Amino acid sequence: MKIEEKTIQQSYSNALKRKKYTSQSPCCPSQTQSQSCCPPSTTAELNESISFGCIYLRPILMDYIKQGMTVIDLGSGAGHDLMIAAELVGSNGKAIGVDFTDDMIKEARANAQNNNFSNVTLVKANIREIPLPDNIADVIISNCVINLALDKTQVFNEVFRLLKPGGIMIDADVIATKPLSREIKENPSLWCGCIGGALSKTEHEEILNEIGFTDIFLKLGEKDDVLFKVPELAIESGIIFAKKPNK
Repeated sequence: MKIEEKTIQQSYSNALKRKKYTSQSPCCPSQTQSQSCCPPSTTAELNESISFGCIYLRPILMDYIKQGMTVIDLGSGAGHDLMIAAELVGSNGKAIGVDFTDDMIKEARANAQNNNFSNVTLVKANIREIPLPDNIADVIISNCVINLALDKTQVFNEVFRLLKPGGIMIDADVIATKPLSREIKENPSLWCGCIGGALSKTEHEEILNEIGFTDIFLKLGEKDDVLFKVPELAIESGIIFAKKPNK
């Protein structure tokens, strides 16, 4: 069965409603409900903002994001990681969230207002084609989103274009630890549930090398960081780091 982008978009939008108004896990299909793919949204400084990520990113972002930087969050959703970025870059920096659903943009904008972050900008766009100029970001982050993209090579090309020379990509995502079957890849429910579109370590490295990234490093999540793991499907949370060369 062919996966359609509109199906992914609708599922993603519906996830916000389920998370806000029920206790249902927002992004995991029923067979993976035993482990939530989203961290608890109880961080005081984030005003209870909802996360749909698969890795708790705050400690990692604190190592890479500095005052005055410009950070882009691909698939920023309700704004959980975007608010962290806004806090870290400070009033002289910029935190730009990119999402393709009106509901998520609206929720993230409200979260920015609730947290008094005037340095947040929201852009409605598909992450494979973002209406932002070249070479503007010091750091680009994403959390359990790129696996949903149908054309991941185009998304990573956009990351490369938007990064400044020397800029860093930090992509937290689900990783296939063994090849996924055709049945899994073509199952709309598993694709929308952050499983069917997962790439392996080797696939990530091949795509990123071909585009021109350097210092590519993939790290599977530590025990305290992993928020998404389905052993029977060989899916696990991980983080892909990559750098745009200085020249």
